[in-house]
This record gives sequence, structure tokens and C-alpha cells, in this order.
Amino acid sequence: MRAVVSSSQRGYKSAPAFFRGKLIESQDTPERLEAFVSVVQEMGLELVEPPVIADTLLESIHDRGYLEFLAKAPHRWSEMMPGLTSLMPNIYPTRHFPARRPRHFLGQAGYYLGDMVSPLTAETWGAALGSASSAAHAASLVLAGEPVAYSLCRPSGHHAHGDMGQGFCFLNNAAIAATVARTRHTRVAVIDIDVHHGNGTQHIFYDRDDVFFCSLHSEPDLTYPFFTGHADEVGAGRGNGFNLNLPLKVGSGDSVYLSALDIAIERISRFDAGCLVVSLGLDAHESDLLGSLGVTSDGFVEIARRLVALRLPTILVQEGGYTVSELGHLLRSVLSVFAARAK
Repeated sequence: MRAVVSSSQRGYKSAPAFFRGKLIESQDTPERLEAFVSVVQEMGLELVEPPVIADTLLESIHDRGYLEFLAKAPHRWSEMMPGLTSLMPNIYPTRHFPARRPRHFLGQAGYYLGDMVSPLTAETWGAALGSASSAAHAASLVLAGEPVAYSLCRPSGHHAHGDMGQGFCFLNNAAIAATVARTRHTRVAVIDIDVHHGNGTQHIFYDRDDVFFCSLHSEPDLTYPFFTGHADEVGAGRGNGFNLNLPLKVGSGDSVYLSALDIAIERISRFDAGCLVVSLGLDAHESDLLGSLGVTSDGFVEIARRLVALRLPTILVQEGGYTVSELGHLLRSVLSVFAARAK
């Protein structure tokens, strides 16, 4: 099993963000990525530098105007307000009229960014592009015959919609990996085990029947991103029946989580997918700063075992996980299960 990370992701520091009423340092720290890298190196896995993702692939998932905003808006902000290096919205579209894209980039900040924990800096675009490149290359390795590949994605991606960034996420790495997989496989399944609903991935594939999306997450009425992730969100149009949300009560623990996972696995098996993308959030762990589901380390090992038992070519895409002191042990335990499958 090989692991993929772009050098443009290393050292990226998110700007301070508003979180629970305060301006604080982001939980998405460079140390998170270095913890992932350390695990890969200690396990003796080969660490691969990916080529930069093709524009055509990026634009098959993301709106061109949104991509241009991510790349250019922080520079325009620093020119307008010298000394201020991070851009975040101060106004959002209302719910009462259809949103129109403003011409001014400050209005576009509210149009293209879904919250105040996802500020842009001049370094955001390069890091997000590197993260997307890592996911795309991991998918290419699997298409070339490797049973499993792991992409050390940071920034994460599963909250990124086709035209909106949110929740530390700017480009949807799992959707990009699934799109690469679709060049070879007629059907691809994406399972998101992050504690937060994968709302961006759901939105991207919601009306499609060639990608089955499933998310296990903490109950949406109480947990970010709050407005999506309910069980009655099942897809639309051709995608009706190809979206599965399994919201779980806060503090559910291993037994409840694994029972829900069995439902997801049965649906993936029935879908007859040719490839599996795992949005590998680790923040359902009982120690996590942002988590709430109480899954133990042994529970995560069992999650990995049951996913491996699907016997599908698998692309692991790193999502959340914020307690750096626990990440090394937890990730090593999970990757060891997949690495054994790859031998």
C-alpha cells in the first residue's frame, strides 16, 4: 500500500476562525498532517508525491467561478486591506430569495464560503490543490492495480460542495477520487465515516445513480453542519435511492455504530460497486476534540475490518480527526488492517 501527499500541503497553516462565538486558532493544524505522515513513515509505507491535478478533472466537480474565487480572492483582499491576510464572509445570501453571484469579491465570499471556520489566505489555494491532487493520484494508483491507496488529504474535502467551501474544506477530495474511479468502473461507492455529515459529497452526487453515497454521522440537529444529513435525504431524480444517511445519537459507541455500518455495507454490496472510496474521518473517536460518537480504537479497527471484507479496490481519503495526541495510534491501527489487505 502506498500513501500520497503533496509537498504543497506541508506547513499550510489555516488562519484563525470564528468557532462557537470566539476567534480562535483553527483546529485544522499543520501538526495533524505531520502526525499522518509520521505514521506512514513508521509503518514503512512508500510516500508518493502526486502530479498536479488536471484542470479538466477539477472542473468536472467544481464550478469554474468558484475555483477562480479560491485562487484570486485572497490576493485581492490583501491589496484592498494591506496587513489583513485572511478573508472570511461578513454577509451571506438569505433563505428568502434565490442567491445570485455578486460581482464584488467580498460578496462572493458569502456566496462561495458557507461558514466562518473556513477563512481564505494566500496559501489556501495551493494547499487545497495539493490535497485534491493527492486524492486523484491515490485513485490512479488503485486503477493501475493496487488494492488500496491512502491519500493524506489536508485540507479535508467532504464539506466542499461543487460551488462552496465549508468546514475547513475547499475542494472535495472524495468526489475527485470517485470521479477518477468512474473512468474505469461503472459504479463507485463512497462511504463517509467522519463524525460530521459529508454534505458536500452528498450534494455533488445527489442526482446520480452511478455513485452511491453513504454517510454515518452524529445526529444533524445537534452537530455541524446542522442542515443536512437526515435519513429522508435519499437522492433526487436518477439519484433517488442512491444516497444513504445513517445519523446516530450522540455517544452511540461501538455497538450502535457497527450495526449502522452493517446496513451501509449491505447497501454497498447490493449496489454492486466496482470500487470503494472511504472518507476516512477519525473524529468519531471517543477522544476527539470535535467528535461526539464515542467510538473506541477497537471500534475503528473493526470498522476497517468490515470495509476490507467488501474486497473492493479501495481509496482512503483522509477527512477529520483533531486530537493530535491520539491520531498516530488510531491511524496506525486502521491503516494496518488495510495494509494487510494490500499484501
